[in-house]
Amino acid sequence: MSERTPWATRCAARAGAAVRTLGVTLAVILLLGLVPSPVRAQSGTSTPATPDPTMTPSLAAMLVSEFVRTPDDVGAPAKPRILDYFVPDWREKLKTLPPFFRDTDLHLKWRTFYFNRQNDNPTANEALATGGWISYASGLLLDTFSMGATYYTSLPLYAPDSRPGSLLLTPGQDAIGTFGEAWGALRYKDYVQVKGYRQRIDVGYVNPQDNRMIPNTFEAVTVGGNFDWLRYDGGYVMKIKPRDSNDFISMSKQAGAGGDNQGLFFANLGLTPIKELSLNAGTYYGQETFNTVFAKGEYTLALGSEVKLVFGAQYTDQRSVGEERVGDFNTWNFGFGTRVLWRGLSVGAAMHATGDQANISSPWGTWPGYLSLQVTDFDRANEKAFGIGVRYNFGGSLLPFTIPGLTLALVYGQGIDRITPPNGSDLPNTYEGDLDIIYNVPAVKGLSFRFRNAYVGRGNGETLKDFRIIVNYDLDLL
Repeated sequence: MSERTPWATRCAARAGAAVRTLGVTLAVILLLGLVPSPVRAQSGTSTPATPDPTMTPSLAAMLVSEFVRTPDDVGAPAKPRILDYFVPDWREKLKTLPPFFRDTDLHLKWRTFYFNRQNDNPTANEALATGGWISYASGLLLDTFSMGATYYTSLPLYAPDSRPGSLLLTPGQDAIGTFGEAWGALRYKDYVQVKGYRQRIDVGYVNPQDNRMIPNTFEAVTVGGNFDWLRYDGGYVMKIKPRDSNDFISMSKQAGAGGDNQGLFFANLGLTPIKELSLNAGTYYGQETFNTVFAKGEYTLALGSEVKLVFGAQYTDQRSVGEERVGDFNTWNFGFGTRVLWRGLSVGAAMHATGDQANISSPWGTWPGYLSLQVTDFDRANEKAFGIGVRYNFGGSLLPFTIPGLTLALVYGQGIDRITPPNGSDLPNTYEGDLDIIYNVPAVKGLSFRFRNAYVGRGNGETLKDFRIIVNYDLDLL
């Protein structure tokens, strides 16, 4: 491994440059980021889903804190029910039906997504797609059984063959259409629920990663439940349907392993002993590939009636297991974040450090770190990273005016000292600045617009530019 000066010394030497880089990056985003640059010539790269009424969201999902990172999903505004417009008394009529029919949920999510990324080499990824999903979930039969299904689709409106890789469509820029969910569930009160076949899972390193047209879904048998301030989830996952695919493939294949198809065991425990404190721990064991142990905690401190201070910390241990089909390695990652919330304004900061043997791997969903930005996950081998973020909800009371439904965020992240495992050769530092604007239209319930723009420097002589426009419309059909 090549010699490197101590991290503290390098950080001190780069402090002034980091501040200057932050200012320049945010200025560029604000002044130039609203229009993508023309694509260079080629030579030759969320609204949360409707809640499953049969399952309480896992604590792991609720602990995805936004100290610095912008959320993958657009926050869901209030959704209209279409029958309210045509049959005003339909809810009263439903009360006479058995719960299996009375509590049926039928939900439509329409999404249109434009993606344009100009890489820091002579390639680009671009597509415009529309589609979304329609989901059905029954009520409970005998307070025990329920079932549901969701059909997902993504249709190309503009998808040049020379610019694949947006993940909005298949790798060949073709349409996606598949039943990503089809499940049955048995429950006993809130204490236990067993759910089988195609479903969403959102626990730590196994999650929907809903930041393109459609999310990841899984074929699995899961069990979960609540006991007052304790939540548990576990199960065996056989297959995943990636965001850009019609097909379910094995968990081991998604991780890059060859040989026989293998699945993943997981167990997750969440605790909220007091309302200000949330704790979570889980393990995700990929057969013949690697195991991940993830722990996270968050504490909220109220400083008066209008100010809140939030602290969070997390730790990941990841190492190869069994036949080690994706290599022999072990690594770790530690992160700490804090934010202040005041009258609609949120200011956050976070840091992460990663072991030098390997990058953190997250093939089954979004990396749940504080510094998972629009383009970059700051979780590479030997990397030390920090980030800051500012977000303002214009419905807040800090400014003398309000714009209900509008939220704006500016985020900056920087990673240094990363290396190429296993030879330890140095890699350039990474800098990323993001602009994120979300507008939930007050006059049209369920309609939201989102604009995202990122500029990334990775030492390749060019700046990567990532530009996205997303329109979501949520509608409850029942």
